Amino acid sequence: DTSNYTLDLPEALRKRRIHPTFHVSLLRPHQPNDDIAFPGRDVTMFYDFGLDDEPEYLVDEILAHKWTGRRIEFLVRFEDGDILWESYDNCKDLEALDRYLELQGVSDWRRLPRHKDRDRRALTMRPG
Repeated sequence: DTSNYTLDLPEALRKRRIHPTFHVSLLRPHQPNDDIAFPGRDVTMFYDFGLDDEPEYLVDEILAHKWTGRRIEFLVRFEDGDILWESYDNCKDLEALDRYLELQGVSDWRRLPRHKDRDRRALTMRPG
């Protein structure tokens, strides 16, 4: 049957039980990065084929925060341009959080302002 091809997958993918046989409709020729068309292109997502199933995304900066009751979320801009609200648990180890706290004039996230008006102004005043 010539409509299926078996690929020589790296060991890390075989350990994750990824089947090496694919239908021809799912395969595309490899196109290496074109450094002339896309000079200085940075990789913005690292793939870890080890035990962790979650990809790691690079954070550019934290833009704002909001309180919902006793919970806090941070508006995070990723290096690929995505902007998403993330929980404190997802941000607590980021250098970007340390920089944000310093810009807000506090050393502990629990001291961030809880006023909705101030939070709204922070969202509209930040450069995009």
